[in-house]
Amino acid sequence: MCDWCEKYGDGYERWYFNPANYARRLYKIRREEAESSGAETNPQAAGGMAVIGPDFQEARDQGDLEKMQEIKQKAEAASWLTHFGQVITLEEALKIADMIYPIGLMTCSCRRSMQGYPSEENFTCMGMGPGMYKWERWPDTYRGGMHYLTPDEAKEVITKMNKRGLVQTVFTFGTPYLAGLCNCDYPDCAFIRTTVDFGIKLLWKGHYVAKIDPELCTGCASCVSRCQFKALNYSPSKNMAYIDQFQCFGCGLCVTECDQGAISLVERAKLPALANVW
Repeated sequence: MCDWCEKYGDGYERWYFNPANYARRLYKIRREEAESSGAETNPQAAGGMAVIGPDFQEARDQGDLEKMQEIKQKAEAASWLTHFGQVITLEEALKIADMIYPIGLMTCSCRRSMQGYPSEENFTCMGMGPGMYKWERWPDTYRGGMHYLTPDEAKEVITKMNKRGLVQTVFTFGTPYLAGLCNCDYPDCAFIRTTVDFGIKLLWKGHYVAKIDPELCTGCASCVSRCQFKALNYSPSKNMAYIDQFQCFGCGLCVTECDQGAISLVERAKLPALANVW
């Protein structure tokens, strides 16, 4: 079981299936509550990734492992307290869409800052819960406005995003309160880039790991380009794909791509070597 399920699952199979984690009282937050938890109540302030800054790059260039570890630990601690994410599967995302209301389709701040996408081309993320009723208070976060969705409309959008090759993730805004269901990819997503490129865990692996059946794999390699985490590769000598399960985040994009049914998801907790690799 992951740390977050133990802390915030409250008996549910996954912590992001616990309705209480979507029910933050955003209309009126008492000052003492915010101060005691240390959690950021403003999604505009919590919406950015933990800042790594040039110090980390400089330390890496100089081979200063101690300094790199210090920066990493501070960034992770700050992120886990306020704003971090975890990968989920398409099926889990669809289940969440049926649980939570309201749901709003919004623009992605990562793609805006990384790629300069204009708002009209950038409606790829979703906000969830009571904060969506007062999105206008944070215009910089919700550039382009908000499109409210029914659960069925939300599921249709999520399915289309998955087909495009985007990873489904959930994000906290003041842990453990989940208020974002995003559709991410590398290199657009700041959280994927920071986690994969720098090893700073702002995005946790999901509860599943992909597995290939060598008897069914035909070597088409169509799954390789779908992997956003550098876990999938193709072996010309064996004419088949292979997965680095330690690098796999369990998003399932390879599963939904494979027409041969050669890839499946297995629960991370059932694999002793991977059970604690998050």
